[in-house]
Amino acid sequence: MNRILAAAIIACAAAPIPARAQAQSGPWAVEGEVSYGLDVVPPDVLDTSPDQDRIRSLIDGEVGVIYDAGAVLLRAAAGARVFTSSSDYNRYPLLIGAQWDAPLTDDGKLKLRLQPTYEYVFGNGGRVFDRARLDGQLIYRANAEHTTTARLRYGYRNQSERRFTGYDQSEWLAELRHLWRPNGGPTRITGSLLGLRADAEDDRFSYNGYGIMLLGRTPLRGDGILDDVEAYGRLYLVHRDYRAPFSTAYPYKRDDTQLRLTAGLEKRLNRRLSLFGEAGYARNKSNVPTRRYDGFVGRVGIFFRLP
Repeated sequence: MNRILAAAIIACAAAPIPARAQAQSGPWAVEGEVSYGLDVVPPDVLDTSPDQDRIRSLIDGEVGVIYDAGAVLLRAAAGARVFTSSSDYNRYPLLIGAQWDAPLTDDGKLKLRLQPTYEYVFGNGGRVFDRARLDGQLIYRANAEHTTTARLRYGYRNQSERRFTGYDQSEWLAELRHLWRPNGGPTRITGSLLGLRADAEDDRFSYNGYGIMLLGRTPLRGDGILDDVEAYGRLYLVHRDYRAPFSTAYPYKRDDTQLRLTAGLEKRLNRRLSLFGEAGYARNKSNVPTRRYDGFVGRVGIFFRLP
């Protein structure tokens, strides 16, 4: 998978795509995926019922075009997340982004990476939000086994006020990440410490947060059905403290702990096609009943890349 999308995977907590690493055969490439499964509905859908089910079935897909301009990678993508039980949850994102790397040492071990992106997301009723982000990373590759990254990302989310107000917010993410590749081989284990902050127009949506993320991916050894199969897993655990009472029905500050644990397999059919399947558990433990959920999440799908 291209470098822009791989970085987006690390940043995205909700629905990770398996991090594939392939070299482009030319400056242009098209890649995408289609999957079906169960996942958490978008957080900007406010439901007042404490008995709501926030894990629903969906069809998910994305197609992206990548252009490698040498010093800069450019990417444009369009996607669809269609929840089969209610069109209110449907999201159709459009994204453009770039990545620029600048070596800071003669040996190339230390480099600066900048990634600006702009995302426009609409639903069945029109625009849901748009968001601009700037991601900066200082990457130190000590050797073939160890790489350490210090990362800071700022974004501004401009939310539609069609359903409610006060959700426009500045978003900060700080991450300290270490990648370990045992003996410099194909197995990859990544651990991250996370710090989060959101400053919304309405303080009931503002929070400070902290957490950890662990990622792992390794090829399986064997012949026959295990040939060209990789196993992967992901743990995401984040706590958020909100700054103001949530609502008149729940007149106290919200307190959430979000957990997501998934594992999966990917089977490479050829250089253009891969099948994947993953399953796991997602939970949001909250003192606000309407924001709680827990249950099974999973999906099966196909990934493609051209040429």
